[in-house]
Amino acid sequence: MMKLEWMGKYRELIGHFYRSANGYSQICKTEMFGDPVPFSPYEVQILEHIMEYAEERKNMKWYASRLGLSQATFSKYIQKLVDKGLVEKYHVKGNRKDIILMLTPMAQQEYAQYSVYARENLFREFFNVLDEITPEELDAVNRVFAALGQMHHEKSATCSEEQPLIRVGENA
Repeated sequence: MMKLEWMGKYRELIGHFYRSANGYSQICKTEMFGDPVPFSPYEVQILEHIMEYAEERKNMKWYASRLGLSQATFSKYIQKLVDKGLVEKYHVKGNRKDIILMLTPMAQQEYAQYSVYARENLFREFFNVLDEITPEELDAVNRVFAALGQMHHEKSATCSEEQPLIRVGENA
């Protein structure tokens, strides 16, 4: 019988991580948020990243890498968000390859409603526990999760902020 000694004192933590990851994998594709436009936890993550990095004009490859999603999976979700009217695609004049993403006003409104719900109903207990730790301990927790996600990280390009954006599908 193989023992789990290799985990040492981290066995309980790894067990909680697995349980969390497995639970999330069960719901991540379920459209459980939004009114009138339903969206999934995966789509929430995508909306959050686009909102956070929109001014830096990150391309789709960068977002996929940052989220730890394959480019094909990320593209599939972006198309769903475009079809729902939550995301618009742009490119820089002279560069049709790098697609730049922007949230629509409807996405911003939907996300504002979601964020109130998430803080009060999804993350309240999580935040309450984190409020009990010191800034140094929070930094250590951040480093733990960064190490877990490191295998998914790639560097990719950011488009120049000086170039005007052209909505994908419009003539240049």
